[in-house]
Amino acid sequence: MTSCKTLLTLGLLLASAAAPAQEYRPGSSLFLTPWPVAQVTVPFSLSATGTQLPVQWGLDVAWLNEQNIRKGINFIGRENLGIARSSFQMNEPLVGDTTLTKAQQTMLRRRTAAINLISHSLDIVLNADQGDGSSQYINSYYSSGNRANPERWARLIDASVAYMQEKYPAHKVVAVSPFNEPDYTPWNEGTLANFKEIAKLLKENYPRFENIAITAGNTLNNDYAANWYNGVKPYATWGNTHQLAGSFNSFANFWKQVVDDGNYPYADELHNVGEAMIAVHYGMKTGIWWGFDSRARGEFCRISNHGTRLAYAENRATWTAASVYRDDATGQAKAFVGGSERQANNSTYLFLSPDRDVYFDGQGPLRAFRMEYPGGTGYQTGQTNAERVYNITSGEDVERKPLTAGEYKIMNKGTQGLVAALGTDDIVQNCYTPTATPRKQDIWAIAPASDRIGGDYSFYTITNPATGLHLNVLNNSTESGANVIPYNAQNASNEQWYTEYAGDGFYFIRNRESGLYLTLRANRKVSNISIVQSSLLTGANLDRQLWRFLPIDAPTELTAPTTPTGLTATPQSASVRLNWTASTDADVDSYTVLRADADGNGWNTIARGIAATSYTDNTCRPGTTYIYKVVAVDKSLNASEPSTTIQARPGNDKDMVASWQFEGSINDESANMMDAVSPEAPAYQTDAKVGAQALALNGTGWLQLPYEAGDMDEMTIALWAKWTNNSKSWTRLFDFGNGTTQYMFLTPSNGTNMRFAIKDGGDEQTVDAPTKFPANSWHHVAVTLGGGTVTLWLDGQAVGSSTGVTIKPSDIHPVLNYLGRSQFRTDPLFAGALDDVRIYNHALSQEQLRDLISQPTGIASPEAEESRKAEPLYNLGGSRVAESYKGVAVQKGRKVVRR
Repeated sequence: MTSCKTLLTLGLLLASAAAPAQEYRPGSSLFLTPWPVAQVTVPFSLSATGTQLPVQWGLDVAWLNEQNIRKGINFIGRENLGIARSSFQMNEPLVGDTTLTKAQQTMLRRRTAAINLISHSLDIVLNADQGDGSSQYINSYYSSGNRANPERWARLIDASVAYMQEKYPAHKVVAVSPFNEPDYTPWNEGTLANFKEIAKLLKENYPRFENIAITAGNTLNNDYAANWYNGVKPYATWGNTHQLAGSFNSFANFWKQVVDDGNYPYADELHNVGEAMIAVHYGMKTGIWWGFDSRARGEFCRISNHGTRLAYAENRATWTAASVYRDDATGQAKAFVGGSERQANNSTYLFLSPDRDVYFDGQGPLRAFRMEYPGGTGYQTGQTNAERVYNITSGEDVERKPLTAGEYKIMNKGTQGLVAALGTDDIVQNCYTPTATPRKQDIWAIAPASDRIGGDYSFYTITNPATGLHLNVLNNSTESGANVIPYNAQNASNEQWYTEYAGDGFYFIRNRESGLYLTLRANRKVSNISIVQSSLLTGANLDRQLWRFLPIDAPTELTAPTTPTGLTATPQSASVRLNWTASTDADVDSYTVLRADADGNGWNTIARGIAATSYTDNTCRPGTTYIYKVVAVDKSLNASEPSTTIQARPGNDKDMVASWQFEGSINDESANMMDAVSPEAPAYQTDAKVGAQALALNGTGWLQLPYEAGDMDEMTIALWAKWTNNSKSWTRLFDFGNGTTQYMFLTPSNGTNMRFAIKDGGDEQTVDAPTKFPANSWHHVAVTLGGGTVTLWLDGQAVGSSTGVTIKPSDIHPVLNYLGRSQFRTDPLFAGALDDVRIYNHALSQEQLRDLISQPTGIASPEAEESRKAEPLYNLGGSRVAESYKGVAVQKGRKVVRR
């Protein structure tokens, strides 16, 4: 019996970047990623109140392209479209100086027919159709030598509006734009004085314009927008500009001026989601898309009208911007990035979620995600009009694996059949027994589209490796029912696809050209059912649109594995260690760990793909109680029912949180497993202060520590350092923060002094030593924060102290925690060596610091016999061991010798 049912009714783990192969340590650092420095940080919280910025969105038929309209409808949704831009024409003189010619009427009818695809009662703005500015488009009756005849131009506009009001009374003409891109003189329309005179005539001599707005000049270059706006006052009350040239500053300032004037901010020709984000930020209320690309623009329009903006950031130097929005109805969140169509430069953004683990297009769990925006090298040089959207997911049901480049089987939920290429004519379903080996036509190579593919690059290509043919929507159709075929159109837009996570390991797969869903056609057959595209289905039919990407050797089945049992939780000084009994199913591939607040709310996936029956959670907050449960996931991405829950919280005792000894490893030697990660293979040197090796940093490397390593009310950071690039100021021994507005750091030199600084959005608070940190020799340095005092220590002596530092580390909740690197892009990296780096959850005394300095091996004295059984004991790999264990072990977060 096959696994297909007759249709009768209708990442790979993100691993530590530390290069040397090390033992598998199932803890939160498995997902810690040492991102390179980014130009701009975009902090957001999914639970924030945010800002609602609804916009009236529209489509343009001045460029009459029905495909653009259909794409816009599919991606934006009719319910989110409230306006359209049409055009009047200056190509022929008015008949009798009053009436449109038949050709002018015909073009208005054609454009209105396209608008009717959206709605038969949509608001309309009429704009000048200047064509290329030649006499073919602008008859000398209206303009000659870039000098307009205002009276005739006004009569043309009035006649065009009158025609629309007579023939299409349900379409309300709400505004007119007398010229299009008037600052560009080759269009041969007229002068600013001509424009103002036309606007004056319409408002004073034509009664129908009493309630029809005049838009200011929609300049090609936004540097001239204010001039063409101010110069038409008081007749033009809608500020308007394009962004095909001009500075970021003038673009932003223009929208602010229109808002400050109490006029209406209107953009009638948007070309990129970045342009839209920026305009919305500075006040734009209506935006019309010229042409239409696809996903990023459509999802931005939808979520901006049904959700809340959680974050916005910009890079004026590169003409780019980014934002994060949350759909308030569904809770879904999305991140957007875009820029100027013709002027953007390469940019980098770091999206930062300080208070919650999230997944970016299935990558995670992460608190930080860095993306690179592909710009050009000059005006219209190397520009691709790039834009991008990322799905941000969190909660109890997230993607079970990231969809990374590789070869997969694509299984339908309703039938457990596979997407297959039937020769070169059709894409169909093939059915097998669950463990049968797939044929070559059932295997698909998934790859992210190039970021320079042109325009929106939020897509994948899906290619059959045996033939080189792609999933292709026949004839670029934008309509439901169109066949999907195997073809090679060189990854054209109808061969690009994107995924939406639908839950339970399944995805919707949608096409870039159409926005429609990959769908198994309803059919009573078992195999060779055609696959088409369709609008979203409902009920039982929805299963025909749900797909899983399976490893080639995974069974095609939907049987859930058995539930893990025996979950236990062991509180530790800065973590909770979980252990459980494995699922009894042989094909279990990994485990997922979920955590909620003590009241049972806010379940979130804090780990997935765990290839062990234990996990150390060090993303928990001090003194906070949590509930945990574990789920088994098999190779086919089926998930078990969750285990029974267990409650735990990290310990409250004063203790060591982490210890990095750098003996050939950047792992934490405490039970908390606060393992560091590095962007390159860590280097070690035998010139060490404690033990046999120290971490060598040559000015190009650094370490990142776990997210919660510095989130405490009180703490001590202590380390040995040998500083060699002492000619450079503002290097860092450590820097814990969330960017350049929230941080705490220790620099060996600010130019004259060693300095500790802490900032939480306001003024920086500092403690200085009298001199720089000594260079080219080993010295012990520590910062203690507690009891209302911050003290800076050098070799066991206090060299700076203050009771005026009121900011606590827990106030900033730092998640970007670095050794040897700054939060600031231009600060140099540390060069030298570090050894025996420790963090404590309290302020050590001078005596305790001196004891720490005097421990040359970094190992505490042998424990007294009576204290041996007081706390759990772990080996250096993090596994709990018996009391009879002999040798070096970890107890209460410290190394001890068991004899």
